[in-house]
Amino acid sequence: MSKIGLALSGGGSRCIAQLGAMHYFEEKGLKISEISGSSGGAIVAGLYAKGMSAKDIFSTLKEVNFKSHLKYNIKNGSLYHLESAISNFQNIFGVMDIQDLEIPFYCTVVDYKSGEVEYKTEGDLVTLMLASSALVPFFAPVEYHGDVYIDGGFCDNLPSHPLKQTCDYAIGINVNPFFSNIKNSFKAHISRSMFIMLNHNVKAGRKECDLFMEIEEMGRYSIFDLKNFELFFDLGYNEAKKYERELEELL
Repeated sequence: MSKIGLALSGGGSRCIAQLGAMHYFEEKGLKISEISGSSGGAIVAGLYAKGMSAKDIFSTLKEVNFKSHLKYNIKNGSLYHLESAISNFQNIFGVMDIQDLEIPFYCTVVDYKSGEVEYKTEGDLVTLMLASSALVPFFAPVEYHGDVYIDGGFCDNLPSHPLKQTCDYAIGINVNPFFSNIKNSFKAHISRSMFIMLNHNVKAGRKECDLFMEIEEMGRYSIFDLKNFELFFDLGYNEAKKYERELEELL
């Protein structure tokens, strides 16, 4: 049996669609040997590596009131800080070191001082998952053991590279499809500029994937959309079904 790695892109709440695809993998009996993720994809990947099923992760995240865990931080240079979110999520998911997870996990972060990407394979799971999701200036950088980290998607938004070192086959799931329509509003310009950055930082990772899935419908939704989790899950599931033949060849 091939050793299969799964790389998950960032994309905020749109990463719920990845859980739908992963649920289809589970139904087909596809075993993931290693997993990596950036930003929201790091949260999905980290919880999966912890041993939770895709459905369990979906059910848990659906019940989380994310806004209640965020505290305003405007005076200190960002919209929110993640300090209280880290402690609250540790209460929800427990305190666990990445190196003790059931599935090897590469958590993608960017060192804010050097600007270099890092793939963390040890350290506190929750802290590093949220560090990987620290999309400045919306969220403040996360300090951990004397270093400062920000969103992994700034440098590598589809981290398939570490998987290719040890896996026979790499699958990548991107939830940041490029869209061509342009709207003239402040919110729309922010959204499009984010899409351009995230989409560009998927290209290198895509080249190292043996199977690449892009959930095109997700381009219609904001990375901060917390109302359409059921829809996102179904879109991911239906996209994965299109690759039934390719997935069956891996079994």
